Amino acid sequence: MQWEDRTKTIKELTKELQSFEDQNLIVMITNDEGETFNSVKLVSKGFVANKDDPDKYKKVYFALHF
Repeated sequence: MQWEDRTKTIKELTKELQSFEDQNLIVMITNDEGETFNSVKLVSKGFVANKDDPDKYKKVYFALHF
C-alpha cells in the first residue's frame, strides 16, 4: 500500500494518539518523509479537502493546520 493511500478516521487517530505514554508530547507533521517537521497550530472541522470533487458536499473532513 502506498503511503498516500493510507487514511485514518478521527476515532482511529485518537486511539493511536492515546497509546503514547507521554500525553504532553508536541504533535508534529511532515509531508516529506521526515526531512522537515511543523507543529500543529489549529484543528478545524467541516473542511472539504478538494473543491473539484463532485462528492465534496458528501465528504466532510477535519484538518490539522501547521
